[in-house]
Amino acid sequence: MRVFTLLVLFIASLSAQTPLRTIDVTGTGTYKTMPDLGILTIEASVVRETFADAVKGLTAKTDQLTAQLQMIGFKKEHIVTTDFSVAQNIVWENSSNVEKGYIARQNISVEFPNTKERIAAIINSFMGSKNDVRFSFQFTLSPERESVVKDELLKRAVADARSRAEVIAASANVKLGTVRTIAYRSQSQPFMPRAAMMKTMAAESAPSGGFDVKELTLTDDVTVVWDIQ
Repeated sequence: MRVFTLLVLFIASLSAQTPLRTIDVTGTGTYKTMPDLGILTIEASVVRETFADAVKGLTAKTDQLTAQLQMIGFKKEHIVTTDFSVAQNIVWENSSNVEKGYIARQNISVEFPNTKERIAAIINSFMGSKNDVRFSFQFTLSPERESVVKDELLKRAVADARSRAEVIAASANVKLGTVRTIAYRSQSQPFMPRAAMMKTMAAESAPSGGFDVKELTLTDDVTVVWDIQ
């Protein structure tokens, strides 16, 4: 009985020392899509002699901007403040810093479905406005669209890994066996192209027709390990 036990242990030891025959391949999924969500950010600021007047002036200005956005179809509850600050207004004058009242700043933001017509409507609303502001557009994927794209990226990454593995296996005159492990750590980052920054334009300028937004290119990786025969 003791001899049999030792024999079993010896065979198990040999088996444990046998190196695994595997192939480890990382596949990359690539997906191109148009961003379906636009984000408009408006930067408003006023300078007044007193703190209170600066706040009042900024409030009046943002109320006008909110009304302007409502005129082109945005709902008030969807227009949100992303930044608000009031500070002493320091200017460089006669080779020194001089305090000249207070500057109040506020950024407001609103999201919209990305279409050339919607962009044109926004730009044209500023062309007819007397508000002195800077505004910018950014473009990205809505949560719903992002979920669809991520699923497709993973499918493409796994398919790419298998395709690469089959080429390597054929070149090495071996066959792929069962999948041993799949390792995934998301490589994709929320992608947002460079913003288009603009200032309020003169009312006499020609109406804008909007502009075309650059296509997004997203990638993600999956590593798959197969046994080989």
